[in-house]
Amino acid sequence: MADSSVVGRWKGNSVCQVKNSPCHDELNVYYISKAPGIDSFKISAMKIVNGKEEEMGILNYKLDRLHHTLVSTDYNSLWTLHLRGDDLDGTLHARGSLYRIIKLKKQY
Repeated sequence: MADSSVVGRWKGNSVCQVKNSPCHDELNVYYISKAPGIDSFKISAMKIVNGKEEEMGILNYKLDRLHHTLVSTDYNSLWTLHLRGDDLDGTLHARGSLYRIIKLKKQY
């Protein structure tokens, strides 16, 4: 798997799995870039509010090339994103629960 298949702009949504919480369903844009180090990447995550991108934060990820998976454990959470061609699908586990389901497509 080439770094170029990971790096880029990804757009889609994340659906909250914890009802009656501060969590909300969102339209997202993730900017993935190569970071220093072997199989290291950064994701700058944005949410779309009133048609404009608002930064949510930057997370550090490691790429598991064998399983085509990006994994982050920043902020005591587990982010797992599976790369399948132009699709990037995954989950966020936080506070011991499945918190979000994420579905993104690569933008060209």
